[in-house]
Amino acid sequence: MLKRRFRLKNKHEFKKTYQNGKTVANSYLVLYLIENKEIDDSKVAFAVGKRIGKAVVRNKIKRILREVYRKNMQAVKKNHYLIFIARAKIKGISYVNIEKSMLALLNKTGLISRK
Repeated sequence: MLKRRFRLKNKHEFKKTYQNGKTVANSYLVLYLIENKEIDDSKVAFAVGKRIGKAVVRNKIKRILREVYRKNMQAVKKNHYLIFIARAKIKGISYVNIEKSMLALLNKTGLISRK
């Protein structure tokens, strides 16, 4: 589980990221990000909409997304707000493919420079 200081929780932080942030997407995920020099670490949130499935399926996808991020968070640049939103195609794909998808988005934005 991610520590509280790494989680994006505040309504203001979400609004700021959605309105002013950069958007990058692939077939499984959409990433909203914005730089914030006021924080020491990057904060992240994960969203899975109701179109993807029942609560059990959505929670499983969120758990996988959190774990993939947790394993790779040391390589992510600091001072950013990140929001990952799952697309409908993510339902039923493997952990490895979700990891590749997330790392591809982070590479595309320049937040990570490995894998």
